Amino acid sequence: MVLPVINPTKSYWIEAANSPLRNFRSSEALPEETDVAIIGGGYAGASTAYWINKYTENASRQPHVTLLEAREICGAATGRNGGQLRPHAYSRYVKWSNRFGPNGAMELIEHEMAHLPAFKNLTEEEGIAEEVCLKFGETFDAAMTDEAWTRLKGALDAMRRDHGDDHEIVKVCRVIEDAHEAEEFTQMKGALAAVVHPAGQIWPYKLVHALLRIVLQKGNLNLQAHTPVTDVSARDAEGWITVKTERGTIRAKSVVHTTNRWASHLLPEFSNLILPDRGTIAALKAPPGFIKHTGAQHWDSVVNNYHLQLPPPYNTIIIGGARQLLVHKPEDCFPSDKNDQQIAGAAAFYESWGPSDVIGSPDAVPAELSKEANEGGCWTGIQTESADDFPFVGTVPQRPGHFIAAGFAGHGMPRVLGSAAHVTPLVLESLGVKYSQPLVAASFPPLPQPFRTTAERIERLQDTNLSVLAEEYKQSCGESAKKPFCNTARVMSVLANPSSWDGGDQQIMAQP
Repeated sequence: MVLPVINPTKSYWIEAANSPLRNFRSSEALPEETDVAIIGGGYAGASTAYWINKYTENASRQPHVTLLEAREICGAATGRNGGQLRPHAYSRYVKWSNRFGPNGAMELIEHEMAHLPAFKNLTEEEGIAEEVCLKFGETFDAAMTDEAWTRLKGALDAMRRDHGDDHEIVKVCRVIEDAHEAEEFTQMKGALAAVVHPAGQIWPYKLVHALLRIVLQKGNLNLQAHTPVTDVSARDAEGWITVKTERGTIRAKSVVHTTNRWASHLLPEFSNLILPDRGTIAALKAPPGFIKHTGAQHWDSVVNNYHLQLPPPYNTIIIGGARQLLVHKPEDCFPSDKNDQQIAGAAAFYESWGPSDVIGSPDAVPAELSKEANEGGCWTGIQTESADDFPFVGTVPQRPGHFIAAGFAGHGMPRVLGSAAHVTPLVLESLGVKYSQPLVAASFPPLPQPFRTTAERIERLQDTNLSVLAEEYKQSCGESAKKPFCNTARVMSVLANPSSWDGGDQQIMAQP
């Protein structure tokens, strides 16, 4: 049985938000019965609860929903990610078109791109855009090596060849091939070129809490933090599913598993399908408006950084990746559930990013975390690796009344909202509840075929060998670790003294 750790590292997103829903329980005791039990209180769980409310807000009777979260509300992956609402507008095109053909690849891209207007419309409709720090603009992929530029430019060229210059997504992607112009636009020292396309950024934790607050106020939701689910039954002859928790038992007519990495805790058939991948992120001090665009630095297909800057009054730079460092210690990342431990040296490496990589530093971006490392300045999070690279969305085969939206592979922000909008009608139809599709939900294209949870897909992936995947990951990291950009003085100094910051690689002690 696998559950999230009790005492994870502290995330800036969570500590700075100071939300009253962090440990919220709607009632002292659990309800005895509910129409829908949602297991998991992150982005997917909150989105599903939100859509159930929106789809049925004009119904004569709204379903009763109980959302059960094992730890704090949104304390796991969504409360620890990079805040990037950044679709794969082109960069995965070659890989995806080789697997699914040009139209299949574009179907995946269009689903992600649809999240940009959907977020705009939803947050404006609910009046939460400013609260969740939603911002739209251009993002960039900065090529830091010729190797990276060949890959990035090749992906965009292939998409343009297959779909033409007049395709709407092709038209919004542009290249900067002059190195001086690339440096000026990206603010990245040594950028050789860049691809630019539309994207957004958001405070993911605040988004989840805002959605849940809306449903608590307007809908029929019972929210329960610190309520680990230990077992779920099959649907019985009377149509009930028994949901056992450490605080008691609930009977539900439908169960939605929005547990991401932890799906196999209750659905063992996903043990080899959704795998743990530990990453690290930091929060850096910066003056207001210093970073012009969200963006990423790419050295090869493995080594990258992603960053953004929050608006005033926060002004914090959120940066994730640190792959130049982490390729030297692949065993710390995959497979790993050690969310209660910092990665040795990560904070020191992030602190040196501004002076090392950003034009205008060190005067503008000091080598300093926004908070102490163990108080939200640097943290870890468990994202997932899916056995076939895509999430599992829809009905759970051979388990009537069970639904899933999980396995988003560290790329959930431009995928989850639309996926939850797809799952919601399936849940309501299983309950026999009449509904009407909200305009924002209707704006999403059909769910991409690779996301669909079929019996054939689950069966085909059962032979996934975790040891083989771990060895392949180790080898790919090893190849990158030999390259010059992973052996700079900056990297070597951290590797030589990994405990050069408060906290080292220590385990974070549980609070009394």
